[in-house]
Amino acid sequence: MKPEEIISEVLRMVASQAKVGTSLIELDRIAENAITVMGATPYNKGYYPKWAAAPYPATLCLGVNDTIAHGVPDNTILKDGDILSIDCGIKINGVCGDAALTIPIGKIENRQERLLRYAKRALYAGIEVIKDGVQVNEIGEAIEKYAKQMGYVVNKNLKGHGIGREMHEYPTIKMCSTYPYEESQILRAGMVICLEPFLTFKDAYGYMLPDGWTIKTRDGRPSAIFEHMVEVTTTGYNILTNHIVM
Repeated sequence: MKPEEIISEVLRMVASQAKVGTSLIELDRIAENAITVMGATPYNKGYYPKWAAAPYPATLCLGVNDTIAHGVPDNTILKDGDILSIDCGIKINGVCGDAALTIPIGKIENRQERLLRYAKRALYAGIEVIKDGVQVNEIGEAIEKYAKQMGYVVNKNLKGHGIGREMHEYPTIKMCSTYPYEESQILRAGMVICLEPFLTFKDAYGYMLPDGWTIKTRDGRPSAIFEHMVEVTTTGYNILTNHIVM
C-alpha cells in the first residue's frame, strides 16, 4: 500500500471508533495496531525535533475542543458535544504519509458545526491555488482570505510542508498571509505537499502546555484542522489522501 492509502485508512478507522465514552489512549492503540498490521510504522512515536523537550510519546496527535495541535493521547474520555482532531503520520518503504481531520462526537453545537465546515473549505481554498510554478505564499494567502471571510483566524505558527523520504521536506508552507514575502519558494510538478490550516475563532497563536507538545487556544475556544497530501502537477494538483468527505 502507498503511504497516502494507509494514512487515509487509519484516519477513517480511528474516526469510526471515536465515540462518546471512548478514551484517547484507546484510539491511539487502535491506530498503532492498524498501522503495524498494514506493514507501516508510526512516524510520530519517538519523534524528537530539536525544539522538543522530549520525544513524542504516542502514535496519534489527538486534540479535543480547544486543543489546536500535538495533543498527547491520555485517559480523557470523549463526551457528547466534543470535537476531536486526529492527526497521524506513518512511514512505509522509506516514504512518509501525513494527514488529519476533525470530527464531531455525538451532537455538537451550531458554532462547532460551522467551524468544521469552514475549516474544511479553507483547506480546499488553499489546494485550489496549487500548480507548477506557484509561490507557496499564495497558498497561505488563499487560506487566510477565505478564513477571514467566514469569521475565523488561522494559526500563524503551524505550517504545512513538503513530504517524501522525510516527514518535513522543502517547501515550508505558512497557512496564512506573509507580508513581505519571505524567501521565494516555488512549487514544482512532482512535489508532494501537506496543507494543514488550523482554524479557530480568535486566537491566532495559542500556547503550549508544560508537556512540551500540546498547543491550546488561549481563550478556550475550539480549534479544527483538516489536512491532505497533495501532489503538484503541471496543470494543477492531485489530492492523494481520501479520508475527508465533502
